[in-house]
Amino acid sequence: MDRVTFLALAALTLTAPRARAHDYPISPVLVALRVEPDRMVADVDSDSIYWIEEVVGLHPMPPDGWPEAARRAAQDYANAHLRLSADGRRLQGTLLSASYRQGLGQVNEQGRIHLRLAYPALGEAKTLSGEADFFEDYRQERLAEKAPILPFQTFETRLSVPGRLPHEFVLRPGADSFSLPAADARRTRAQRALQSLSAGAARVLLDWSAWPALLALSLSMAPAPGRARAAELAAVALGAALPISPAVQPAWAAGVCAALAAGRWLPAAPALETAALAMLGRAWSLGALSELPGAAPGAAERALAAAGFLAAAAAALGAGALAAARAARGLERESASRAAELFERRRRLAATAIGIVCAAALLGGR
Repeated sequence: MDRVTFLALAALTLTAPRARAHDYPISPVLVALRVEPDRMVADVDSDSIYWIEEVVGLHPMPPDGWPEAARRAAQDYANAHLRLSADGRRLQGTLLSASYRQGLGQVNEQGRIHLRLAYPALGEAKTLSGEADFFEDYRQERLAEKAPILPFQTFETRLSVPGRLPHEFVLRPGADSFSLPAADARRTRAQRALQSLSAGAARVLLDWSAWPALLALSLSMAPAPGRARAAELAAVALGAALPISPAVQPAWAAGVCAALAAGRWLPAAPALETAALAMLGRAWSLGALSELPGAAPGAAERALAAAGFLAAAAAALGAGALAAARAARGLERESASRAAELFERRRRLAATAIGIVCAAALLGGR
């Protein structure tokens, strides 16, 4: 290599721009702190891409059941960037659950990460305080490389404390700390009761694996919505207390029973409906348990959750049965003499499809 070429390559090397960090989109992190009698819980909801690429490093990213190493990494990162204290005493969070969810149309690393961390009880502490600076290490990396903070990068934590006197804080670089009286943060009995009710009702909407069973039950109870007898709906509450292991996937098992009831292949449709409702009650009870106040929710919290999903299930089944009944009446305009036959044929076809889906999920352990 001649001297001129060497000098030219050296000049290019010295003047070339340094490798820039990835331009990750950064959205505000949402944190909700709930102070309960025996613990404090933080729900952290965040845009997923940075967590996937720089924290947990899982490809593909599973929705649940993260490996222990990934859970530990997420817990450590959350504790490093959400630092909570009671009267100046640092509280360490323990990861209770971690999940990754994508909405319709979201691909690759798009989606949301949700973490739930539990902290020791505040006890007699007078002040709850802390700092939050999620993704600050990434921001500092960009600043060190003289990379601009882009319009789609908002380094911000929006923290809410829905206690006796609700507080909300917007924490940003340079203003990332908060403090409030612990008495304001503690939740009242009424707030905890409402939390239990809403946690139960929310399971009916959020537990999508139960939707096929609800659809099949609505078809089975049509065309007469009165089929949703009180005794059958009471099975939902009874099922919440049944010793059914979560390993049997009660929501999918409920779907199989409900499909058999709707298909009318067996003579005991009401008994199958009752069994399906009982298994749905168990599925919703298991799902709501982690959302109830307290490290070990008692009978009162569980009963309120059962009341919540019983009311929501009754509303969903009533609406579904009315829709099916309306469809049955619509068939009378096609053929008054064969309307009942047409409805039974279509109900059996729908029940077959639902049964196949639920049986496949049940056998596959999904």
